[in-house]
Amino acid sequence: MSGLQKGEVYLVEPDDNWVQSFINEKDILQRVLGDLIIDIQHIGSTAIPGIKAKPLVDILISLRKIEDFKMFDFQELKKNGYYHLAKVKIEGKEVIAKFESLEPLIKTHVVHVVEYEGDWWHKHILFRNRLTAQPELAKEYEQLKIKLSKEHSNNENDYANAKLEFVDRVITMNED
Repeated sequence: MSGLQKGEVYLVEPDDNWVQSFINEKDILQRVLGDLIIDIQHIGSTAIPGIKAKPLVDILISLRKIEDFKMFDFQELKKNGYYHLAKVKIEGKEVIAKFESLEPLIKTHVVHVVEYEGDWWHKHILFRNRLTAQPELAKEYEQLKIKLSKEHSNNENDYANAKLEFVDRVITMNED
């Protein structure tokens, strides 16, 4: 994984290595976190076949209850390049990230830690599954991301926030 420097936003062509990168990290996370984990899924744009994405892999870890996050072995995670992003405050979710480099700060993986079968879990899985099942919807998302990555190339938060309307639309779509 090439990763992204802090704040940077750009997209790259689809890469077959994204799936293998997820598998490698899944193995590390399962080894480090063990029985605390109920499920690990590949989410985000790198999990959707055929679309451009930022060069970092999103991973969804689900726990029995979000409070189990406090039992993570953060020292062992750190030895494997993972750090808790304590400044990221999202109700019902914790975020850890893997960094290829701390100077300059280059992030390669983002891990969303949520409660199994909870609201966040359902939203992430539903969004990925709908885009995977509907290639035309995935291409629409890709076009939006291309536009927004140019408009917000130096602000990851603004880029993410600008995608929310589309994400919400996909999540609340009626099944046909």
